[in-house]
Amino acid sequence: MMTLATMPGQTNFIAQFNTALRTEFGLSHGEFGGYYTLATLASASVLVFAGVLADRLPARRLAIICMLGLAATALFMAGAGHVAILVIALALLRFFGQGMLSHVAMTTMSRWFNRFRGRALSFAGLGYTIGDAFLPFVLTVSILAFGWRNVWAGAAAVLVGLVIPAIWFLLRDPPEGRKGRPVIANPDGMTTLEPTGLQWTRARVLRDPLFYVLLPGIMAPPAIGTLYIFHQAHLTEAKGWDLTTFTALFPFLSLSVAVSSIFAGFMVDRFGSWRLMPFVLLPLATASLVLGVAQPIWSMPFVFIGIGLTQGMMNPVVGALWVELYGTAHIGAIRSIATAALVAASALGPGIAGLLIDRGAVLPVQTFGYAAYCFLGSLAYLTLQGAMARRASGLQQPAE
Repeated sequence: MMTLATMPGQTNFIAQFNTALRTEFGLSHGEFGGYYTLATLASASVLVFAGVLADRLPARRLAIICMLGLAATALFMAGAGHVAILVIALALLRFFGQGMLSHVAMTTMSRWFNRFRGRALSFAGLGYTIGDAFLPFVLTVSILAFGWRNVWAGAAAVLVGLVIPAIWFLLRDPPEGRKGRPVIANPDGMTTLEPTGLQWTRARVLRDPLFYVLLPGIMAPPAIGTLYIFHQAHLTEAKGWDLTTFTALFPFLSLSVAVSSIFAGFMVDRFGSWRLMPFVLLPLATASLVLGVAQPIWSMPFVFIGIGLTQGMMNPVVGALWVELYGTAHIGAIRSIATAALVAASALGPGIAGLLIDRGAVLPVQTFGYAAYCFLGSLAYLTLQGAMARRASGLQQPAE
């Protein structure tokens, strides 16, 4: 429910308003992408500091606060009358939706589950899948029927009237107890374990070279996958495709995300997330090549499947990776840095792509560079297998 509720702050949701917003405020692809980048980077900056609240507040309380903020921002977006208001609204949508609410959901599952952490993370990620499957087409039709401002007002009503009461009910008796103590629940629910990785504070992680070597590849899926969705109006125009038909193909993306996520969750629990890292970026690289080469719209299902396979692996694999490398004691603070980096990547991708589009580099040409980046990332993770194995097994201790 939390991950589904993040949708108003996700690129797949906001991208459906691309044409309407650019027309309303007189923006080019590059200008809108630039404002989106600015807003998202601002949200990522705040997330670095606000993310530690996941270690200090109970999940239900923090989730309700984030959803109330998201609903209020949706109403703010519905009334936006100036480009400055638009940027502020986008920043708040990204912060409460994609940033904090996603962070709370995944940090909570990482902490509550031990043996079946991968499966728990993959199950929680199904909220993204459900939203991605149905909302793009529904939004496209709704915007045409009711206008973009009314759709944002409707999103706020759904959050307040349906989602918030559901979260209040579902988290009435969490595994960590009503006071939200940061302990781990065993799968049988009978005993608790002490938090692991007490020495890995956020300050120490920020001094760890391995963390910075891992980040560039992890930032590729939100950057590249996001820019393809964000600039879908330009992409369909460049390819000569119908936008409504394009959005109707989103279920291919969602189905591949769901299947990949569930499978990856089992694989994480069986082999460990660090062993899977070299494979995460390969489907996205292949999808980028197909998007650059193929012309008919029937190629998009294959592109969506490739993007979805990578996105599906991201939540269980990368979500479990931070716990395997740094433990659970400070996982909220540590994940806040990583989540902020991913949010920043989702900002830089559309922004850079928009600037390139304005300078004549159409998106189908850019895809080859994105594919090369993904292949290089996979190669880097392959060479890091030894370092990650030593860290995960506890053989390599942090420097004093």
